[in-house]
Amino acid sequence: MEKVTLKINQVADGVSLSIPPYFRRFDRINNEECPSIFMWPRRQVADAVAAAAPMLMTAAQTPSQQPLDHTSSSRGSTGGNVMVAAVGPYNHHQSESSTSSESAPLLITYAKKCAIVKFLARREFGLDTVAFLGWALKNDGRVRGCYERDSFTMSPQKLAEVLLLDGCLVLFAVFLLRSSVREDCRPAELAHNTELGKEFMYLSADISLHMKQTRVDLLLLGNQIPFFVLAKLHSLLERTFFTGIKHSIQKLALSCFDDIRPGRSGGSAGAVPPPTFQVHHLLHLFHWSRVPPGKHAVDTSTILRHEPESNLPCATWFEDSLTSFSKHAAGPGTLDIVFQKRMLGVRGVLRVPALHIHGYSELLFRNLVAFEQRHLRCGLGVTAYCICMARLLQGEADAKLLRNCGILAHTHETDKEVVDLFRGLADEYRDTFYSSDLLGLCEDVAAHHRSPASRAVKWVVLQCFPRQTVTFFVILGALISIATLVNTVYSVYRFYHPVKH
Repeated sequence: MEKVTLKINQVADGVSLSIPPYFRRFDRINNEECPSIFMWPRRQVADAVAAAAPMLMTAAQTPSQQPLDHTSSSRGSTGGNVMVAAVGPYNHHQSESSTSSESAPLLITYAKKCAIVKFLARREFGLDTVAFLGWALKNDGRVRGCYERDSFTMSPQKLAEVLLLDGCLVLFAVFLLRSSVREDCRPAELAHNTELGKEFMYLSADISLHMKQTRVDLLLLGNQIPFFVLAKLHSLLERTFFTGIKHSIQKLALSCFDDIRPGRSGGSAGAVPPPTFQVHHLLHLFHWSRVPPGKHAVDTSTILRHEPESNLPCATWFEDSLTSFSKHAAGPGTLDIVFQKRMLGVRGVLRVPALHIHGYSELLFRNLVAFEQRHLRCGLGVTAYCICMARLLQGEADAKLLRNCGILAHTHETDKEVVDLFRGLADEYRDTFYSSDLLGLCEDVAAHHRSPASRAVKWVVLQCFPRQTVTFFVILGALISIATLVNTVYSVYRFYHPVKH
């Protein structure tokens, strides 16, 4: 027996005690230094490139080309296809090459990035590139900590160059895309400048002609640079290039995406994260503005929570069970679904925010969900919303019902395409866990429909009013009977109390 015990101990000593890859993300819940920028699996990126190749091959290098078709979307394009501006260490090879075997040439090339840096380094703006490169070298470890470990190989000098070029490009895009451009007209001022106008218009042409696609590019998870790099560059150019613009870099960056849906609710319009909130990158900032604050947070106890016993049913089931849908914009944050009780708890109302679906919607949802699944500290607000919508939209009849309720608003997609969109998003949150708020929503819905009052009213409705036509004629007959009764009582009263002349 001692030999058996010795053998077991020897084998156990050779076992690696490392956490499986899937569970490594749980170590990041209480780790403030966890990475927040991730590279997409190569298989998904290859599928995305192959699916979008016909559209990408139409892109040209000159600013005078026709605007890109940013409304088209490819199924399975999880990683996304950068069309205007590729930034970050994951995409530096693509931006440096004029031609690529994997995708069509980018509109903003490596040479144009260099031209933007040279433009900002002019004496009028005074960007000290040497000082910034030195700062980037000192913060090399901090920058690498923002990216997934061992996800790229690059020397400190090369990474500093990438941060300078891509940081200036992103800041230049923020300068052009921000909503406050209507107030200060700073780009128009530079365009009319006799010395700077021609160069400025050439450098800004690609972004100005493809604003929507540029915004989408800047929201891809693998196409990010740390936000503190943008803040550093903004501080260096705040009094020159950004002169007359009094807003913070957070507010400027967030306003660039005011036209991207899902949008911000009225309660959070113009708001910025509190000083204690650390913004990791543009996608993180966009995510903060679209999810309900204080909900769907993740802690260590959430790991043990799986799919509830009673999940959300489809939309048509809700209608048959005396639960109506109400369109709302839960503020602050739009991606919030709330269940409420009315009529003394007899009738339920599921409040769902209006959904505007565009060609980029699937790609954006995939990136937001992927960000949540890999960076748990940001919560699971978008994941919870997508899970709820996938449960509600299980068929075309469900989509038609939500469309009639005004929840599926301003979308050209068919009912089947909407159902397939949320069904396909399940690939991003497969094997995920449920937050306490999502479990509470499912439990509230299940408890309401199990309550005696709700079941009794439902039984009466199904027995007495099984069809809409029957309900209509019953109500019509009741109204006629009431009118007849009132007329009879009035006639009898006048018979015994005639009107005296």
